[in-house]
Amino acid sequence: MNTFLNVVATAVTDLTGEAFRSASIRLADRRTWTDLVGSASQDQALLEALILGGLASYRSPQHPLGVVEAFRAEANELHLRLESARAVEALLDLLPYAEKRGTRRGVPGLQACVIGKQLELAASFGDKTGIRWNVVDPKVRIHLQGNEPLVTVLHARHERLIQERCTPHWVPGEAVAPLRRRLPLSRDAVSQHRASAQLASVLLRRPRMWTALVGHDGLTVSSAVSEHGLDWTFVRTVAGGAALHDERLVELLQDAITGPDLQLLDHVCEPKACTLRFVGCGGRVEGWRGVLTVRTEHGNSAAGRPGRALAALGEVRAPSRPSHQTGAESRPEPTRCFVLTSGPSSTEAVHGVAAAAAVRLVTAWAAEGRVTAVLTINDADFDFSWYGKRTWPKADVPQPAGHVVRWNRLRLTPGNGEAWRVSLGSGPGLFAVVDDEAIVAALDAARERCSRILVLDGRPSAWAGGLANKRVDGVVFAFDASEYPRRTTTPVWRRAVDGDRAVGLAPEDSAALWRERHLGQHDLSRLPLAGLVLLHNRKEQTPPDAFTEQVEDHLGRYGTPVLGWLPPEPGEVRLLHGEATRTALDRMSQEDRAGEIAAASAIGGKLW
Repeated sequence: MNTFLNVVATAVTDLTGEAFRSASIRLADRRTWTDLVGSASQDQALLEALILGGLASYRSPQHPLGVVEAFRAEANELHLRLESARAVEALLDLLPYAEKRGTRRGVPGLQACVIGKQLELAASFGDKTGIRWNVVDPKVRIHLQGNEPLVTVLHARHERLIQERCTPHWVPGEAVAPLRRRLPLSRDAVSQHRASAQLASVLLRRPRMWTALVGHDGLTVSSAVSEHGLDWTFVRTVAGGAALHDERLVELLQDAITGPDLQLLDHVCEPKACTLRFVGCGGRVEGWRGVLTVRTEHGNSAAGRPGRALAALGEVRAPSRPSHQTGAESRPEPTRCFVLTSGPSSTEAVHGVAAAAAVRLVTAWAAEGRVTAVLTINDADFDFSWYGKRTWPKADVPQPAGHVVRWNRLRLTPGNGEAWRVSLGSGPGLFAVVDDEAIVAALDAARERCSRILVLDGRPSAWAGGLANKRVDGVVFAFDASEYPRRTTTPVWRRAVDGDRAVGLAPEDSAALWRERHLGQHDLSRLPLAGLVLLHNRKEQTPPDAFTEQVEDHLGRYGTPVLGWLPPEPGEVRLLHGEATRTALDRMSQEDRAGEIAAASAIGGKLW
């Protein structure tokens, strides 16, 4: 089996409980291995948040919330395997029904039916008119451990309500009269959970995360309405001899590849409890308006679980937190840092060609066993809120004080290599800028951890010098480029005399013409240019020959040395703006991966 696929599939099974073969088949079809556990759509996340709230009343020392496995996680579907029928009964309390006096209970719009041996919960939140005409109803399929049929559980629930002279409203296709008046927020579970639906969904889709921690003894879940949204509280109990603070939990919850991609808000350690608070990185948009509080306490058990190694954290065997392999024996080369740019500062500086090149280079170097990082610096941090005109939530979600350096794995890496993404953004406010001290601290932290660092500087001062004169070793220019011209055609005004013919170019003429075409609009005089990284903009490539080598020799004499060419991305077209770039640590053929690593290795060899 492909080593890279083996690593990502193992990381998924560690946190979701999904069978390794099932995860491997599903992930093998993905273009890039970034978001390994699928994210839910808006309505799907809302349904999963309601299910998480329903399972909160279930207690199990073996499986938190009674969930053994979460699999087939897609935008509009999720499968859950529960450990017992009692866990299923806790979910059935969500089904809507009307009491004999007409009072409605449960979640309006929730439906339930039995398909084979499984129970399917579906929901319809609001109508599908206007822009929602093509929205698919979300659904969650419930399985029971041991593959026992669930028809008897649903039938028993139905019979009990009939005996109590209540009217079930969960039958699919059954017309139910709409409510005459809007429920108050204290009784409207749909509106409550909509505020932080994505926060709840990412946690429900990773049920095995908690049992992987050392000393795990139990977990309880609760939620509470606040002015900024719906907050979730997870209370962990660990064995008496286990440490209350577990750094592995912090890294898991902040991990962007397999984890929920949360941001640490604050941390308070006391003798009897350790309290961690997290917010979503998109905490100012719908679905993330909530704070996750994880409080760890000692339980009654003297010996809890030993914990498991997690591929998502780069661990192989020992479940205790391993140290990063950044010593002299793993990377004897010197630590160097280069700014990678594609022109005057703009959104393209951190989202365009330079960003794609940085990701591809760093992951290819990691595949060779290097410890690498991409540091992104942004100034703009606009507040796009969907709740501006609503009565609730009334307040903004709390944000960490000051600048926060977020370390996330860029890709999961087999072997000793590591690939990291470090993001450094501005503080709150429309005119906020990144503090120079925070940048220096981030660079120092990157130098301590990594040997090869590329910086994507999106600030207005980047092109005018920026970091180049402070903490970096040089600037690398990256952009799409055509191959070196070997001939040029006669100008139109000369065709009457000379005829329509092509004129061959000497290597020095080709270098001058190529440089004028691609770099003539840029002033490179104030930049300590280390070289150029060029990306092929078409698949048809001319193999390097003596002419190519001579042209690049002349470009080096002109002060613009060519470090190398990256091959075109496999596939028909490059991924769209904002999507991940396929890299050597993604799904590639062996030939494409070897070419990607060889090209990046040649570029890195000229810089380190």
